[in-house]
Amino acid sequence: MIRCFIIILLFFVTSCSKNTVTYKTSTFNNKLDSLFSLSDNDTLRIKALIKAKILINKLENDSLKINSALKLGYKYLIYGHLNEFKKVNLNILNTTFIKNDSLSYALANEYFGYYYQLKYKPDSSFYFYNKALDTYNYINDELNSGRMLLSMATIQERIKDYTGSEINTIKSISKLKNSTQYQNLYLAYNNLAVVYNKLGRYNLAIENHQNAIKFLQRLDNKYLKAMSLNNIGWVYSMKNDYRESIKYYSRALEMEYLFNSRPLIYATLIDNLAYSKFKLNQFEELPNLFYKSLRIRDSLNIKDGQVISNIHISEYFQSIHDTLKAIQYLTTSKTIAKKSNYNKGLLESYLLLSKLEPTEKAKEYLLKYIQLSDSLQQAERIIREKFTRIAYETDEITKENKDISKKNWLLTISLIIGGAFSSLVFIYLRQRSKNKELELNKKQEEANVEIYNLMLSQQSKFQEGSNKEKERIAEELHDGILGRLFGTRLSLDSLNEGTTEKEIKEREEYIEEIQIIEGDIRKISHNLKTSLFNSNTSFKKLVEQLIAKQSKIGNFECELNFNNLMYWEKVSNSIKINCYRILQESLQNINKYAEATEVKIEFYKEAENLALTIKDNGVGFNTKVKNKGIGQKNILSRVKSINGKVEFISSQGNGTEIIIKILL
Repeated sequence: MIRCFIIILLFFVTSCSKNTVTYKTSTFNNKLDSLFSLSDNDTLRIKALIKAKILINKLENDSLKINSALKLGYKYLIYGHLNEFKKVNLNILNTTFIKNDSLSYALANEYFGYYYQLKYKPDSSFYFYNKALDTYNYINDELNSGRMLLSMATIQERIKDYTGSEINTIKSISKLKNSTQYQNLYLAYNNLAVVYNKLGRYNLAIENHQNAIKFLQRLDNKYLKAMSLNNIGWVYSMKNDYRESIKYYSRALEMEYLFNSRPLIYATLIDNLAYSKFKLNQFEELPNLFYKSLRIRDSLNIKDGQVISNIHISEYFQSIHDTLKAIQYLTTSKTIAKKSNYNKGLLESYLLLSKLEPTEKAKEYLLKYIQLSDSLQQAERIIREKFTRIAYETDEITKENKDISKKNWLLTISLIIGGAFSSLVFIYLRQRSKNKELELNKKQEEANVEIYNLMLSQQSKFQEGSNKEKERIAEELHDGILGRLFGTRLSLDSLNEGTTEKEIKEREEYIEEIQIIEGDIRKISHNLKTSLFNSNTSFKKLVEQLIAKQSKIGNFECELNFNNLMYWEKVSNSIKINCYRILQESLQNINKYAEATEVKIEFYKEAENLALTIKDNGVGFNTKVKNKGIGQKNILSRVKSINGKVEFISSQGNGTEIIIKILL
């Protein structure tokens, strides 16, 4: 009965406690939601977000605190308070990593990806999107993985990594295709179409733009439909099929709401329509259409649009041989492009000016065009190289293009067979090379052990000779000198017949002195014999000899410490010889480059590892330099061969520390 009462009481207390926590959580969420709603108001935004931050910082529940901080960071991000966002999100990133909160960690990385997009840092943005992708893949979140792949693909398209963008877009579509993520699917097909357009695969570009439009039927977004019609028209313009492009621009312009609700897309369509008519020599509405587009872009302060409009108007005046006006509009486009860092427009302006201006100015503009083009290509190449260094797992392989012509099937099969044969040959040769490498490594290891054994044998023979000599001296002292002294003492005893007190005292002093000498010699003899059993191990001797030699060459003081708990006889010869060679290489590097005056070397046991540290007070070096020296490579290779790990800690002017840990 009492037990039942206790159980009921505990249940009641637990229920009350849960209700209290739920009430507190519910109250907190209501307050936070209220503050976030206030933040939508431009006037109240800053105060509301500051109060929300203070409220969140008071929380003790880690999970609730992280989720609330994510919401706060998102608010800072979408409202453009980027510095505050960075502080909040960086703290979330560190906390979620420590707490192993995968979903929140992925979201924090995703937000950083968008943050760096706003900062126009594509490499950093790609890096954080990729981190988010890895985490979403880890927790099997297919939809969010698809979104991250799309974000990465969009960045790759902008820096002209078209192949990478195509692959990631196709991966994104495969993850999203069975979902209700219609807008992301629209954006994915649209990005794929843009990539194909840039690659000159116009039919595929049109096909994917039409695939994108299919998802708009479920979204009922007329703005995006106008954008897609414009994009299809632009592909036909790239094909020089201006009549077809005019059809699509005109269809989009039939949407009367565009002028008032979406003036930006309206101005783009007007300009593209005018340019297609210009290419067909249909000058009836020109240059009025160009002027109309330019006025809208000027009113909206759309810099890249202003540049494009001025370039198109310049081309129009050039076609009617009004060179003065053509140069005037090109000069305007150049100035705007330069101020707004719109490099594509600036390049086109330089090129056209080089064709219109007099000879000297033309050369100047052509030189600027070449210099800017080279610098942009170099910058794009550097960013693409950064992308290739960002490691990410490949989940799917890009499928072969289904539109391969049946007429070329024999050629295709031949290429496949040839490729397969080449691959087999390559794999065979590579495997044979690897086998040779393994065999050579094995022989090298055997040679290293043999060298070490020879060194040990030499040391052992030296020690054996030393021990024999010590024993000979000990025996000589004990059996020869001690015997003679003993005899002398006995003789003095027998001659102690003097009668005077002085004579007796003098003889006693001699006898006592001889006894002292006898004791000292006996002690020396004993020490010589026992030292045979107290000598250090051979490995220690080898290391001491190496250090003595190298410190003399390098003129530095060296402190050597062996941990007394390390039982060297249990350590394999392979590890010993590699440690010896690593130490030898390190000391040689110190002599060559470090300019050190003090070196500290320590062997010790750490858990199940043998640890070796080599520290100097020399000039140090930059550990981030990609091209490592031969000495550093040799150390890395040797540590790897004995399943160890190595860390180089150094910087300019602060010396160098090498930490090596080997699993015993």
